[in-house]
Amino acid sequence: MNENSRKAWRVIDLINWGADYFKSKSITNARREVEWLLCHVLNCERIDLYLEFEQPLFGKELSTFRAMVLRRVKGEPFQHIIGKAPFYGRDFIISPDVLIPRPETEIIIDILKEDIEKTSILEIGTGSGCLAVTIELEGICRQQIATDISRPALMVAKSNAEKFKVNGISFRCHDFLNAPITSRFDVIISNPPYISEHERHTLEKTVIDYDPEIALTDHEDGLTFYRRFAEQGHDLLNQDGYMLLEFGGDNQTDNIEAIFIARNYQVKFYPDLQNNLRVVKVTASK
Repeated sequence: MNENSRKAWRVIDLINWGADYFKSKSITNARREVEWLLCHVLNCERIDLYLEFEQPLFGKELSTFRAMVLRRVKGEPFQHIIGKAPFYGRDFIISPDVLIPRPETEIIIDILKEDIEKTSILEIGTGSGCLAVTIELEGICRQQIATDISRPALMVAKSNAEKFKVNGISFRCHDFLNAPITSRFDVIISNPPYISEHERHTLEKTVIDYDPEIALTDHEDGLTFYRRFAEQGHDLLNQDGYMLLEFGGDNQTDNIEAIFIARNYQVKFYPDLQNNLRVVKVTASK
């Protein structure tokens, strides 16, 4: 694409060209990503693109779009390029300091909606705050503590709370693996670092280069946090309380089940949209 040419590049032209270009670079969801980039350039919603297919782009708009396309084909996630990512139907602020929200994590929200008796929730590793903020916005619970070991991540989480005008979340910097928690909660949720040191080297370049390492791996076998949850859970949960923990998929289920069964918990696994086991519900045995 040459923005200096005399051709008038319309929205529809850029969508078609960009989708073909991204596909040639083996980028999945090519058309959707192009639409996200254009929405950012034009400061509009996706529906507006379809209403303004014939709108031409010139000058700065075209240069900005081209620069974003080049960043994307070099491997940078489009969420980092536009500074936001969708989660449960809302756009959350993100930065290189937080894990990009994934659709798989939305399962935790769906599970929580099945149970209306919750007055307190603790989140370990809040990252962007997408879970905690969504929990309040969906009316699931209005008393939450959301922790993270990363202060820059907490700044992003607080920005999202401000963006969506939620005020029932107490954000705290805390090292879950090494520092105690003295309160009890109805529910504990977490998407902890579950990638093993061995698996880390097999991840896609966009993940290794752009997601914060501290949010991806424990630099061991990927199970460190689950052992800690098993150790601490009985002292952190109220009666009939439970934990909802995301994990890496079917290859971890046996080990995770063994960790919690050995500590007298009951476990139930939930699949993601691709039917891969993704979240474990951990309840103290009575």
